[in-house]
Amino acid sequence: MIEELSKICKTETDIDLTLYNTYKLHSVAYAMCFIKDIKELTSVLNILKKYKTKWFVIGNGSNIILPEYYDGVILKLTGFNKCILNNNELYVESNCMLNKIATKYTLEGYSGLDFACGIPGTIGGSIYGNAGCYGSSISEVLISAIVFDGRKIIELSCEDLKFKYRYSMLKENKKYVVLSAKFKLEKGNKKELKELMLQKNKKRNETQDLHHPSNGSVFRNPEGYAAGKLIDDLNLKGTRINDAVISNIHANFIINDGHATSKDIIKLIKFIQRKVKKEYNIKLVLEQEIIK
Repeated sequence: MIEELSKICKTETDIDLTLYNTYKLHSVAYAMCFIKDIKELTSVLNILKKYKTKWFVIGNGSNIILPEYYDGVILKLTGFNKCILNNNELYVESNCMLNKIATKYTLEGYSGLDFACGIPGTIGGSIYGNAGCYGSSISEVLISAIVFDGRKIIELSCEDLKFKYRYSMLKENKKYVVLSAKFKLEKGNKKELKELMLQKNKKRNETQDLHHPSNGSVFRNPEGYAAGKLIDDLNLKGTRINDAVISNIHANFIINDGHATSKDIIKLIKFIQRKVKKEYNIKLVLEQEIIK
């Protein structure tokens, strides 16, 4: 199978994924395919289907917990990097970084994605998980997403994507690969937007642990509550399992304080969930995705 994949695109075997996830977990994958275009993607998916091999698409690795070994093939859409603004409609491909796109157009005086200037995910991953912060989310400015189901390219509306808080139907329909998206931006006051962005970045730097490897928020906020406050009120900041540690800056962050493994992080997640359930009878729902 590897020989067939290598004829289609750049393919690496036994690849170290440490630099492909923001937890900086040491993880090794059986193989990774670096895909330039839809033709390569189609051919690769056909081969994976033929050999009944499991796979997933990786973006910036900012919301996933990788295992120590992944016995499938990871797809990296390295060629999907176009970004075009036309009459306030932004077309952007899935491998583009959301924070870079948001910052660029906010500084040019366009509102819509200004809330996302600090979200370190790709466009594809951000749509997959309906990324957001400060009370806003991707779904509010998205017009549609263009996806590939292995056979044909489909344009899905927000209604089709069934967005909810930190959720899209793509989480249940793994056959879809996000290729690109269209966003609706509005022309605004450049100076005011820049000031707003700087204020949010300042708040982010003051309230979030950006100095250690992490995936950002671990749990979704339960309705009417802030997950971080629930954890903080239990005095759990600083709790560690080996090098997986609940951040002293933001209790809804788990950081890698050296050589944490996915097992360490998952054990700490379960510990937090048990404590919160016992004290408040609230089930904390994981925002991050455990890859198996």
